[in-house]
Amino acid sequence: LIILDIMIPGINGLDILKSIRKNIETPVLILTAKEELDDKVKAFEIGANDYLTKPFYMEELVARVYAILRTTGKLKNKNVLQFKDLHVDINEKRVFINDCEIELQNKQFNLLEYFLLNKGCILLKEQIYDRIWGLDSDSTIEIVEVYVSNLRKKLSKFGYDKYIKTKRKVGYIFDDK
Repeated sequence: LIILDIMIPGINGLDILKSIRKNIETPVLILTAKEELDDKVKAFEIGANDYLTKPFYMEELVARVYAILRTTGKLKNKNVLQFKDLHVDINEKRVFINDCEIELQNKQFNLLEYFLLNKGCILLKEQIYDRIWGLDSDSTIEIVEVYVSNLRKKLSKFGYDKYIKTKRKVGYIFDDK
């Protein structure tokens, strides 16, 4: 997958797209500040697979990347996320560490998936709440802390709880640093 900004100083990004399309079939996602309809249509006519304008939400970019890879057949391993020996099979909703399956509740699974999709990024409690529980939930935001704690307990048997780090008064980050 190629993510291409068409507003490159001194170079016409659409010319780059034309050049790419002459030689390879790799999917191309245009990421740019140009939001006029004519610009979008021209990019699609030349061969863009998707077009996302700035500013954008990282979750949307990740979702679009997965959608492109899924529809172009480029997504490998049937939607399996991996971090070290942790494997998360999104299609089957199963989690393995060192080939041992870990039983997770649906929301715990969704939380772990969200952490892996945003590895290295600080996630606000509000972001997590909105993504996992949704805006229509009767729960309060404190439920995030409860589920993170429970997820850590399940991962602790394998030493993976240390990768979910609390950012005080902000949220959480999943990384190995």
